[in-house]
Amino acid sequence: MNTARIGLIGLGYIGQYIYQQITSRPDLGLEIAFVYDVAADRVAGLPPEVVLKDIKAFVARRPDLVVEMAHPGVTRQFGEMFLRETDYMPLSMTAFGDEGLERQLLDTARSNGTCLFIPHGAVVGLENIFEGRELWEEVTLVMKKNPKNLDFSVAPQFKPKEITKATVLYDGPTRAVCPLFPRNVNSHATVALAGIGFDRTRSVLIADPSLDVSVIEITAQGKGVAMKIERSNPLKGVSGVFTLNSTLAAVCRAKGPGGAMQIC
Repeated sequence: MNTARIGLIGLGYIGQYIYQQITSRPDLGLEIAFVYDVAADRVAGLPPEVVLKDIKAFVARRPDLVVEMAHPGVTRQFGEMFLRETDYMPLSMTAFGDEGLERQLLDTARSNGTCLFIPHGAVVGLENIFEGRELWEEVTLVMKKNPKNLDFSVAPQFKPKEITKATVLYDGPTRAVCPLFPRNVNSHATVALAGIGFDRTRSVLIADPSLDVSVIEITAQGKGVAMKIERSNPLKGVSGVFTLNSTLAAVCRAKGPGGAMQIC
């Protein structure tokens, strides 16, 4: 059995979990090709041989898959470079709110025989959204979070300390919410990319100080078919706990050997 080599970009909350799982579980059939993080202190305790100091030198580590868990800027700056050489799985999906970037990366993957893997993250039922994309006439994702779990750094027009009850921060096409809350609405971008697109998918973002979980409600309907999914998820910072498990599962589905039974 060949062991797939995985390159990790970002060693934060999710990245640390993925690194720990890959390095402690040989049953996954994966090994670390490299770990890269702009914060040197995050990788200071890792074996020197796995730390990548220059992201542009990633090819020498022979990764079978590069996984981004840092920031949408990584995809904007380096996504095409990765896809020219290997498969790529970004978690910061709000980068794809840029229509030109989406087209550029897909064209690069097609031209080089590589694959852009879209992890479902915290989105339950994403495969159904994808499978029904020719059916859906309407897709809506409503996300509810406590203001303390939202990053307002690029949306100073909102005053989180003044939000004392459930407040709709945004209601409209998914494309426009991505630059407002790039660290919070990756689920919205994932649904849009897998489904009917960023301009036709409706996003609703609600800040609710009474919540201690993230709530996502997805509805899709069209041509006599309707679907509704609701999921709640404990949070650490801006990321949900469920995202740890789903990210590992996505990497394993992409490059792991699988087991005696797989859902496909």
